[in-house]
Amino acid sequence: MPFRAAFRTFGCKLNQLETEALAGAFRESGAVPVPFSESADVYVVNTCTVTGKAEQKARREIRKALRSNPRAVVLVTGCWAEVGTEEVAALGPRTVVIPGSRKDDAALLASDLAEAWEKGMDLAEAAERGRDARAGRAHDPFAFRPETFLLHSRASLKIQDGCDNRCAYCRVCLARGPSRSLEPGGVVERARALAVRGAREIVLTGVNLSQYRAGGLSMAGLLSLLVRETEGVSYRLSSWEPDKVDDEFLVAFSLPRVRNHLHLAVQSGCDSVLARMGRGYRAADVRRAVRDLRAAKADPFLGADLIAGFPGETEEEFRAGFDLAAELDFAWIHAFPFSPRPGTKAFGMRPKVPERTAGARVEALLDLGRRGRGAYAARAVGRLTRAILEDPAEEDGAEAAGGAADYEPGPDPAREAAVAAISDEYLRLEVTGIPESLRRRGAEVSCRIVEALPGAGDLGIPDARAEFVRP
Repeated sequence: MPFRAAFRTFGCKLNQLETEALAGAFRESGAVPVPFSESADVYVVNTCTVTGKAEQKARREIRKALRSNPRAVVLVTGCWAEVGTEEVAALGPRTVVIPGSRKDDAALLASDLAEAWEKGMDLAEAAERGRDARAGRAHDPFAFRPETFLLHSRASLKIQDGCDNRCAYCRVCLARGPSRSLEPGGVVERARALAVRGAREIVLTGVNLSQYRAGGLSMAGLLSLLVRETEGVSYRLSSWEPDKVDDEFLVAFSLPRVRNHLHLAVQSGCDSVLARMGRGYRAADVRRAVRDLRAAKADPFLGADLIAGFPGETEEEFRAGFDLAAELDFAWIHAFPFSPRPGTKAFGMRPKVPERTAGARVEALLDLGRRGRGAYAARAVGRLTRAILEDPAEEDGAEAAGGAADYEPGPDPAREAAVAAISDEYLRLEVTGIPESLRRRGAEVSCRIVEALPGAGDLGIPDARAEFVRP
């Protein structure tokens, strides 16, 4: 039997990129990537600490992995592993914790574990020895630079880490530390390398991209530099702060090779709630940002993060935020209930909003987001767009590693195969008419959207159908 490795990611795009780098390190060491649901010799779990639910999910997956193969080792890293080291370690004797600040050690352990497996040695003991032997080593937050992506169709590039904000509800700043940025020359060099390897879209990732500062450049300056210094590749931002939509950013966002999509970290549309959250903007700033973004590009896909049930949130405050989201007609809303995180100012805030009330508010926001996405898809009918062909398993939390390069035909052999894709505007598409020679993950095609589909807004269900026009 070959040495098998499985990977599970929770949380942000940055975590997903870092898991890609870990998967690449294990593959280079001779491991065969397998789905997390299968028996493996090593399981790698990259955790998140944004919400208690994210930690609960990770806890469940770790325990499942421990049961799947009692001789396997479970490497746990990420933000929860950083701030909850002892809690994670207590999940089982074969759980080896690698704090998020030392996440690159997990990549170095790949060769240690491959060698231990070949010699028939205990993998958990080998992982602990390798981890402890590297204690005190200097760590580079930008050591993760995968150029081949096993788990995703689109390339990602980490350019920033950490956060200088101290929002009342968030402890990612505690887990990731202060903001750091990769030098512009390094960013350009890595983007060119990805383009040479065939990437047609690069997702720029970080904890807070609006805090990028290096070589005298802001994020907007870096984005403009990338467009000037590279060819044949487009760029997408993972998320952005509403109050950082300034004139310089709008110029960069309007560039043709910057994707027509942006996700705003809004969190609330009510001024009093934003003040308690410690956010540095108000509802008027969110309105202005959305207005200016829509002036910079024709009907961009604008999404928003929203928290419901923040301590003290009254029905009137929730309604103010809901009404703003409805007014701004977001194409997607990622809503989640407030989760008290140890070490944050909001952890002890009162009064608490009842869990049932917060849940109902989340559902109302999610329903609004589903309707917004369906309306956006309907407006897109007839639009010519570019799209990146995807592996249908991509959004399963990076569970299926190393899927087939080509897409399988649909169940009706008389109907031409429909290929899953993500459009320039971030719509999930079924594209028909693509020649067999182009049906490969990560390829870019032009297509025309011909039909919006029912159920738009439910993740994993296509928003629309499109027809191939040209490569």
